[in-house]
Amino acid sequence: MDRKSIEKTFSIVLFIVAVLLVIYAIWAVYYCADDISRAKAAGQLPDSGAQYIIVGHYMSNCAQYFAFALLLAAAGLLLQRKQNEPDKSGDFVSNVNSIAAIDDDDDDDADEEEDDDEEDEVDDADEAGEWQNEESEAEIKQEKDED
Repeated sequence: MDRKSIEKTFSIVLFIVAVLLVIYAIWAVYYCADDISRAKAAGQLPDSGAQYIIVGHYMSNCAQYFAFALLLAAAGLLLQRKQNEPDKSGDFVSNVNSIAAIDDDDDDDADEEEDDDEEDEVDDADEAGEWQNEESEAEIKQEKDED
């Protein structure tokens, strides 16, 4: 058997055990309630002031099974999510090549955006006549420096 089929089987087993624990916990809640009502009827528990004892009885006899069931179901869910992830342990060269191809595509997009920005700046400058003014100012400064 391969690893994925073992993980799939194990996750199903975890879910089955979690369901069985929930069923047992529900059965335990029913019998805990019955025990508490019989203790009250026999006069072993007072009608008021015994909340701590009652909660403790439920926590020690029922709640732990709900908690274990929740943990097992979460473990089964995590195991299934792990199975659905793509296999990352492939050929190193093909992984590097695919990353490089993605990186090249991103660079091409960035170059196109830079070219578009430069064209926009040129158009804006031509409309305002700024290019001509800057060149003439630069020529005047250069002539003054030469003199």
